[in-house]
Amino acid sequence: MLTKMYVTNFLSFINRTELDFTASKYTILGNTNVYDYKTLKGALFIGPNASGKSNALRSIAFIIKMIKGEGVAFGNYRCMFSNNPVSTVEYEFKFEDKKVIYEIEYNVQSNSIAENLKINDVTVLNRQGNVGELRIGSNVTVDEQVDSETLFLRTASFNTGRFPQEPTLRKLMDFLQNSYVIDGYHLGAPFGKTINRYAEEFGVDKINQYLELFGYDFSVEYGSECEGAGLKVVIGEDKKAVFFKRKSFPIPNIIINESQGNQVFADLLPNLISIIEKPGMLIIDEFGNSLHNKLAEKIIKFFMENARNSQIFITSHDTNLISNSVFRPDQINLINFKGKNGSQVERVSQYKPREAQNLEKMYLGGMFEGLPIYEKI
Repeated sequence: MLTKMYVTNFLSFINRTELDFTASKYTILGNTNVYDYKTLKGALFIGPNASGKSNALRSIAFIIKMIKGEGVAFGNYRCMFSNNPVSTVEYEFKFEDKKVIYEIEYNVQSNSIAENLKINDVTVLNRQGNVGELRIGSNVTVDEQVDSETLFLRTASFNTGRFPQEPTLRKLMDFLQNSYVIDGYHLGAPFGKTINRYAEEFGVDKINQYLELFGYDFSVEYGSECEGAGLKVVIGEDKKAVFFKRKSFPIPNIIINESQGNQVFADLLPNLISIIEKPGMLIIDEFGNSLHNKLAEKIIKFFMENARNSQIFITSHDTNLISNSVFRPDQINLINFKGKNGSQVERVSQYKPREAQNLEKMYLGGMFEGLPIYEKI
C-alpha cells in the first residue's frame, strides 16, 4: 500500500511536497480506517477551486497510468510556471514487512527518464535514459533500448512475466494493475460504460449483493428486456443494457434514463467492488458529484469497513466529509495555492483538533487552511 510520496516541480507543486498516508497518534476510527495502526486506508483532498486538489490525485495516479500504458506524456506533468526542467515523483509502498521506494525523474530538456526502485534499501531496478538494469538476486538483466516514454518498471515487468522470482515486485504490480482512476467520471457516467461492461463480463449478481449490503432501494438486471410492475421495456434482440428497478416500486428503467445520481453510483460500483475484493487503489476526482451527501458518506464508510488491503483517494467539495465519523484528521488534506510557491498540503491533524470537535464547522469557520476566500483582498 502507498504510505508516502513526494512530488517536485510536478503540475502545481513546485517545491518538494510530501503526501503522507501514515497514521498519526489519533485513535478515532482506528479499527476501520487504518491498517495495523500504521497505514491509512485513503485520504480526502479538499480546498478551493484551482488550488491543486486534482493535481495531488494526478500525482498518485501517475504511476498507475504509466504502468497500464494509458498514453501519459511526461512533459505534460512538469510545472508550467517553473524554470526547473526536472520533475520528480517519489513513491513509498509497504507490502507486509517490505518497504518499496520508487523514484521517477524526468528531464524535459533532454527528454530523458531516470528510475530507481529499492526494496528494503536494496536497489533492484535502475534506469538512466535508455539504459535500464534489473537485479533480482544474482540475476542481472540490462536493457539498452528502453523507450523514452515508457517506464522501465513496466517493460521489465512484462518481459519477466510480472516478476515471478520477486514476490514483492509482483505484489506491487498486481496492486497497480488493480487500481482505477476515475477522472471526470460524472461526464461519462450517463452512458453507463463501466457497469454495462462489467455486467456483460460478470453478470449482475455481485452488483445486487452490494446494493443489498448498502441498503439501496434498487436492484439491476442486464439484458435486452426487463419487466416489472406491469410494464415491459424492450430495447431490441441485438442490444443489451443495464436496467434499474426500484424494490419498492419495480418499474424497469434503462440506465441512460435513470437519474444522474444513480448513473454515477452505478458506474462507480464495479471499480469499488474490485478494490474491496482485491488489493489496489481507487482514485476519484470530484467524488460526490450528483450523489446525495448521505450516499457519499455511506460509500466511504462502506469501503473503510470492508476493504482489507486497498486504499481510496478522493477530492471533493462536500464539506460533510470533513467529519470524524467519515475520515480521521490525518486523512483530511487541505490544499492551498500559494502563488509563486505553488500548491501546498496540510493535514488537519497538524492543527491537533480534539476527536470530539466538529471538523466541518471548524473548517467552515476558517480555523484551518483550505477555505475559499471570495471577499476583496
